[in-house]
Amino acid sequence: MQPVSIQDFFRTGRQWALTALPLSFVLLSLTGCKLVDQKTFNPHAGVPPRPYVPPARPGRPPAPPLIELVAGTPEADWKAQVQDIARRALARKPEALFVVRCLVPPGPAVPPPTYKEGSNAERFVSTALIALASGDGRAVMQALMDAGVPQAQVEMTAMPDSTVTKPTVRVYVR
Repeated sequence: MQPVSIQDFFRTGRQWALTALPLSFVLLSLTGCKLVDQKTFNPHAGVPPRPYVPPARPGRPPAPPLIELVAGTPEADWKAQVQDIARRALARKPEALFVVRCLVPPGPAVPPPTYKEGSNAERFVSTALIALASGDGRAVMQALMDAGVPQAQVEMTAMPDSTVTKPTVRVYVR
């Protein structure tokens, strides 16, 4: 190996410095750049796929009522048909339960801050329910029992229901 003189060292050092300086600027400028890769064109590249899980199927629609009467209909218009339907239902299933539902539409809309227990809207619904249950509801129950349905197989409920627009009596069979 040959000894390097100081002059040679500085001369090669300057050459090295002259070539290293632009190279260092190039390397320094590349660190600020974003390199092109697969995520440049597809941001979801490399992400594992999530399987599609379809939503649950909707449940069965509720069973339709066997009988539906609008309150206020004269008894002579529906009594014979109700008794005939009740006899047919008992012939098919002797232990059938007849559920008489008295439904009224909810009361007039009252803003929640002014809606208190015992307010006019609540009284309106409760008096409508009592009137429907004691009038047309009781008449339908009596028609069912006159058709031969035992009293133990007849049940009556009364409630507000947003699906009705007029007071209605529905008879379901279970």
